[in-house]
Amino acid sequence: MKNQKIRILACVLGLFSSFQATAFVELEKRQPLEVEDGRLTPYWAQEYIGADLVKEEMRLLPNLQRVPMAVYDVGFEKEHINLAFDIPVDRAMNGNRPMKGHHGTSVASLINGKGMVSVSEFVNYVQLKKVSPAVFYFGAVRELKELPVKPQVISNSMGWTSESVLELATEVDQMGIIWVMAAGNEHPNEIAEHERVAPVISVGSYSPRGLQTLSSQESDQLDILAPADEYQAALDGNGQEVLFGETSGATPLISASIANAKALIPSLSRAQIESLMKRTAIRSFHSLYSEKNKAGLFNAYRFFKVVQRLHAVCGANAPCIQAQMDNRQNYLFEAQVLSPRITAVCHSRQGLSKAEMKALRTQYLLNAEQSQYARLLSCAYRNEGYSINADYYENIALIHENPKALQNKIQTQAVQAVLHGYTASASLRDLQILNDSFREALLKILSGETGMEPYQARDLLKAYDNTVKVELP
Repeated sequence: MKNQKIRILACVLGLFSSFQATAFVELEKRQPLEVEDGRLTPYWAQEYIGADLVKEEMRLLPNLQRVPMAVYDVGFEKEHINLAFDIPVDRAMNGNRPMKGHHGTSVASLINGKGMVSVSEFVNYVQLKKVSPAVFYFGAVRELKELPVKPQVISNSMGWTSESVLELATEVDQMGIIWVMAAGNEHPNEIAEHERVAPVISVGSYSPRGLQTLSSQESDQLDILAPADEYQAALDGNGQEVLFGETSGATPLISASIANAKALIPSLSRAQIESLMKRTAIRSFHSLYSEKNKAGLFNAYRFFKVVQRLHAVCGANAPCIQAQMDNRQNYLFEAQVLSPRITAVCHSRQGLSKAEMKALRTQYLLNAEQSQYARLLSCAYRNEGYSINADYYENIALIHENPKALQNKIQTQAVQAVLHGYTASASLRDLQILNDSFREALLKILSGETGMEPYQARDLLKAYDNTVKVELP
């Protein structure tokens, strides 16, 4: 199973009794999250990629067809999954005894659950199949071949311990079905070779501050990162609100977004989808210094808007679509004039209205390389008390403006993570960008100061000392 850390964070409700959230994605019943040393919107993952904006715009488009989808996981709870029509749904099993299918149900909720939690309203499940890494993929694919309506997308948040699954994935790919696979949560271990070379879309996870999740594995074939970490809003097998995440949670965000694209252009191939995702992605910090891991941060809104352009020009004409994909103009969006209240948000403590926030988020997602939009969003979130969201947008701006300043910022956060015991902090992931202030913090722990466990500090110190350092310009 790709996600081993599903947990609920307690929030002090009284602390937020006066909080005004009219400018942001609807909170529904959820409360803001406390993460490390800051506060985070509960639907941050859906916000960061613009999932709510895509759903809102798709509701206005006529004659869209629902996209058949399969999910391969460890089991599901049928009563808590949004099914368009009745299909067999595999339960999770412990030997011969049924158990709660929390993991599979959480994945399904992120794909097409009701409310803000989901990414798509145009998915029809045709197969919700229990699999194991070594054996039951064969049964799932055999059943897939017999389905009267075959899936166009498979969402797979589990790994493959058997190399033989590579043959199955190749066969499925040749059928024109896009297999979306979680990259895994065992960093710094490499992704297994049979997973690395598979004809799938490989998905990693990033944290609320925009850094790759501590556990998320990487390779030169990693296609994209989606927001998950350990803080994703999802539902469990009891239909209760939980936090989900890591690459298990990142994968369904991509799968559902592919379904949205194929609702417009059903013929889009895996190669075309990969190209569109990469060309519309937001630049990641690690891409500036990693030798092999250049995956960007998924931008569902810009991805969808480019697909919408292709559809408007070409309809279902495949040669036209391929030609238009190579037209750089289809990836460029004209900047819109923002209201004086929006452009002045960094010079006041005033909150933005919902319409103003939507206008600003739209411009950012369409033009993320223009750092002024990220700067304005950082101020807007900080004015509302969401310090982690504000950090994320500031980090995006620094990637374009001053990578060295962002490196310094992460070095400070890594020291704080050591001293405060934030052992899952993404700032601890890439030791090559840290400096000796991090080493000094580890030595403080080893000399008896409180924070992370001494054995963790010892392991990190050894790894840090054996890592070649990188200084960004």
